[in-house]
Amino acid sequence: MDSILQLKTLIFSFGFGCLFFLLAKYNMFLIKDMKLIKKYLITLILVVDSVLLYVYLMFKINHGQFHIYFFLSVGLGFWLMYGMYPKMKKLVYKYLKKLKL
Repeated sequence: MDSILQLKTLIFSFGFGCLFFLLAKYNMFLIKDMKLIKKYLITLILVVDSVLLYVYLMFKINHGQFHIYFFLSVGLGFWLMYGMYPKMKKLVYKYLKKLKL
């Protein structure tokens, strides 16, 4: 695999980690008032669908070549979004307040 393709795949994996964090946050918002079994089932479906989507898109991008640093990039994107989310949330609220929405 050439270096340009590796860079594209690393950037995609990082972005997918960020997207997965946002989906997980939205999932937590949706399931907060459900019964325990439904929470586990819906969360399992989210994780399975996310993994299948990641694998499918990786096959489209680089013909299904996986390396450990792609998964580390997904984890890094998730971790950075976890740290940045409260700050981003405040900025979005401040911006929306300025627009009076």
